Amino acid sequence: MTLVAPPSPPARRAEGGTPSGQPAGCRRYFSRPMANSSLPEQLHYALIRHVAETGHAPDLATLASLAKLSTQDTEDGLRRLNEMHGVVLAPNSLQVWSLHPFALVPTQFWVTTSRAGWWANCAWCALGIGAALHEDIKILTSEGGEGQALQFEITNGKSTRQDLLMHFPYPPARWWDNPYCPCGNILFFSSTAQSSTAKIDAWCKRHGHPTGSILDIKTGIGLAERWFGDYASPEWQRKTPAQAARIFDELGLDRSFWDIPGSFR
Repeated sequence: MTLVAPPSPPARRAEGGTPSGQPAGCRRYFSRPMANSSLPEQLHYALIRHVAETGHAPDLATLASLAKLSTQDTEDGLRRLNEMHGVVLAPNSLQVWSLHPFALVPTQFWVTTSRAGWWANCAWCALGIGAALHEDIKILTSEGGEGQALQFEITNGKSTRQDLLMHFPYPPARWWDNPYCPCGNILFFSSTAQSSTAKIDAWCKRHGHPTGSILDIKTGIGLAERWFGDYASPEWQRKTPAQAARIFDELGLDRSFWDIPGSFR
């Protein structure tokens, strides 16, 4: 188990949204033409733009139109994007289940801005929606996915609940063993003056999960900003193990847990 509270991360480029349009950060991205991206990245940009604007994934015909591709190229691109974990498709289907940090099916994480709302896959993704959109957010969830309701805000990169912790039971090397179990168990917990980890230890024992890495909310926000900050950009590319390692090192994360093998995909 690791409890991490590293130095302050760089200031977040927080830009408030407007009820009548895209937030400033997304306007900057979405008003720019696509770079010379490959087919999967082209589809990722079209998908995330649509999800950010509407809250749901486009159907195949709509996606093909948005990306200016044929239906066959769109199908091929979606399968390739799924293989590189840029999207999670429903089994034996081209239906989008997850476009990190956005969930496209109901979850226990509901994230809102001043203009819209989305489901998130997990605690990290909940923070990641604000990071990707460069907007202040409100998060509605529950403690450990089963306890007291939690409602808090992230404003200018700071949480209104400084007592919160974020628990990662499984290390990055295990994240894609099953994209639902590791992700769905990344949860928020509150700490107490008596013990910062007692609730998490009890939860793990009760549900048969290991006690992994525990981040304070400040570190969790920093990780979300560094990981998801470019997800709405037309220049988005999936991070390499070396890029991920640099992020973990910047935040002072314990590499015995936060390690990605070179074979990671």
